[in-house]
Amino acid sequence: MASIIAGTDSTFTVSVQTDGRPVPLSGSVTARVMTMDARTTVVPQFNLDENGEGADWPDGVAAVTLTGAQTAALEPREHMLVLQGGFGIKRFSLRVETLTVPTRNSLFVRDLVVDEIRRDRIMAAATSLLAGIEVSDDYIWDKVRAAESEVAHTLRVPLVPTKFFPIKPTQAQIDALEGMAWAVDPAYDYHPDMFHFEKWGYFIARQRPIISVESLRFAYPSQESGFFDIPLDWIRIDAKYGHVRLVPSSPAVFATMDAFIMTALASSRSIPFMIQLSYTAGLEDVDQNYPELPDIVKRLAVLKIVSDTFLPQSGSISADGLSQSISVDMDKYQEAIDAALNGPPGANGGLVAKLHGIRTLVI
Repeated sequence: MASIIAGTDSTFTVSVQTDGRPVPLSGSVTARVMTMDARTTVVPQFNLDENGEGADWPDGVAAVTLTGAQTAALEPREHMLVLQGGFGIKRFSLRVETLTVPTRNSLFVRDLVVDEIRRDRIMAAATSLLAGIEVSDDYIWDKVRAAESEVAHTLRVPLVPTKFFPIKPTQAQIDALEGMAWAVDPAYDYHPDMFHFEKWGYFIARQRPIISVESLRFAYPSQESGFFDIPLDWIRIDAKYGHVRLVPSSPAVFATMDAFIMTALASSRSIPFMIQLSYTAGLEDVDQNYPELPDIVKRLAVLKIVSDTFLPQSGSISADGLSQSISVDMDKYQEAIDAALNGPPGANGGLVAKLHGIRTLVI
């Protein structure tokens, strides 16, 4: 994968291969840059120079040169470079960065975490045992991203503050977030027993911990009309567990309620997707509040890398001039990660319990 800086002149090479073997280039070879969904061309088609810097057409190596004006039109994200010639069509990943916006995921900056992974002891052992295998920065970064996603699914929480909309947001709403993570959390069903006895409009948000609630409204008969906005001072939340209750604490505002909504609330029937909650949820200041989380993700990334290499069960390495004997037991390494997430075997702890509380089973 090639990396370039937006707004600067960039020259890089790519290798055209089929079945892992270089394909000699000849005749006319063109390139263009597209979005990853291949729907939009962001740099129009242009011809490649056979004598470009670093090019070796007989060995399938093409040199691609983009001007500062061309790269300035690219947003800092991953794009698709498309080459076309006598060999057919070949696509490559093209990462675009800026000096102020580094490539990162929720928890890590790419350059920093790749170096940290390479310094991991187990990673060093794998590198020594398999000296003929190269582990690229792109490969390590892909494993970090996969590990972070897996841990997020296991923990069932957003790893960074994330804005949740009840319906698909407009482009203006997305732009207003200024790069903040966002997702759609569909509206909640209204049940007539929500206000019976001591429930106080109780329901549970799907994402937690809740950081803030921006709005809560009843929408009926459609999702885009007939709104009744609940005053924010009525909303009570248990942020950790996502519990939401409505406690009237200001003068009655029912005079502004739409007649359709009044009818719906009085009908004693459930109404799907009537309660629209706009809120922000996720983990804040992970390095300070959950320092074990980045460590778990990095260890899992190392496990994924080492697992891919099919290491032998034992070997020896030399580090800092000292000969060290090691035993690589992947199951035990996985158990250590599981213990950090769920606590030691037979316990009810770990990061999952820290986020969701202890788990109980009633028979």
